[in-house]
Amino acid sequence: MKISKLVICLFLAILTNVSNGQDRLQYALSRYDYKAALEIIDSLNAEPGQLESSAEGMHQSADSSVIAANRNAAIALARQKAQCLRKLYRGQEAVAALASVLHLDQYNIELIADLAESHMLAGNTMDAYQLYVQLSKMQPHNPYFKICQARILYREKQYGGSISACREILAQDSIPEIISMTGDAFKNLGKADSALVYYNQVLRLKPKHVTTLSKKADILLSNKKYDTVIDMSREYLKEDPDNMTMLPIYGLALYLKDLYHQSIQAFEHQLKLGDDSYSVHYYLGLNYYMMNNWTCAIPELEKAYQIDSSDVTLVYQLAHARSYTPAFDSNGKPVLNPEAEKLYAKAMEMLEPSPQMMHSIYGSMGMARHKVEMYEEAIKYYELSFKYNPKNISAISSIGYCYERLKNYKKALEYYERYLRLGKPGTAGYKFVEESIQYVKQEKFMAE
Repeated sequence: MKISKLVICLFLAILTNVSNGQDRLQYALSRYDYKAALEIIDSLNAEPGQLESSAEGMHQSADSSVIAANRNAAIALARQKAQCLRKLYRGQEAVAALASVLHLDQYNIELIADLAESHMLAGNTMDAYQLYVQLSKMQPHNPYFKICQARILYREKQYGGSISACREILAQDSIPEIISMTGDAFKNLGKADSALVYYNQVLRLKPKHVTTLSKKADILLSNKKYDTVIDMSREYLKEDPDNMTMLPIYGLALYLKDLYHQSIQAFEHQLKLGDDSYSVHYYLGLNYYMMNNWTCAIPELEKAYQIDSSDVTLVYQLAHARSYTPAFDSNGKPVLNPEAEKLYAKAMEMLEPSPQMMHSIYGSMGMARHKVEMYEEAIKYYELSFKYNPKNISAISSIGYCYERLKNYKKALEYYERYLRLGKPGTAGYKFVEESIQYVKQEKFMAE
């Protein structure tokens, strides 16, 4: 069957329009004018749906290569549109543009990769993850897609999964970024020793990698390895004395080692380099504070306080330092420093909110742990909640329930019976405890 002249003319017209449009499109892209590029794409007659429909219009009369070329053009244009949308941070629209042509070629690696990237920009991280899993199956020897999976799992705080993905990658290639991510995941899981193993691997490949050095230093400081951090920082600063990552680490390690004069020098150097941050002023003040040099401590602590007044320790330290500054009444008689008293009062407010607030906070903290079956931790917070509000006897029954779940039936009975002594018969809570007592007695008997 011959192709009608009308269909051929239509297809050629579309192709001509696409060719001219592509020239204008490439010009817009070369100028990074993505809004203009989108307008050009939307103005083309060869949009994905139209290209496809022209191919379908030819049906089986047209050569398969023509249809394939038509569909490839549709996919290419959709990818260009998605690229522009991503540049404009319109991730969800980019997803829609690519999804509209995915059925044309469900095994197109570049198309699927673009779709995964668009999902990431749109915040659909797990949709992106599934696509990267699919891509890894299609190209099992391409580490990039596995790297993307590891990054997503880490971002979603699925650290165990991220470690597994990283190890698969590292079995093929020692990539510093992946080694470091493995260390970070172990660190977030509270496995500092394992994290150090991987950070040391990075440093063997990149001995001066300052980010990894700072991560390693953080763990060492937590383990009170102050001398190691001082030596490590000092060695780095010999080559780069103005490094704004290692300088504060060096100053902090010196402070924790009680080397206050040297610590002051480090933080003052940081200040001269333009770092006017809270931590610089705080640790300068703290060093002077530990030396009982109130005259120098107060101005630095006050500067830190002006930046952030939410740290109760700082409030107390500033109050303490100010209390050593003499104050006098109109007769010249020494009196309490009023500024110090104000700060002490603020510190007390921060440390001791209202009993109702403390009761609510501790009760909520207990409930949160109760829900995830951290019963021993829950008990501690329920007891604190009851301490601040002895009328809230529901905390007593909650403690009993936690002991029941821990199979400490003796303690469970103790708290349940205590609840009955305090509670009101006939209430729902009272009936629940009565039923619980019967169950616990039975379980206790069976256990014995």
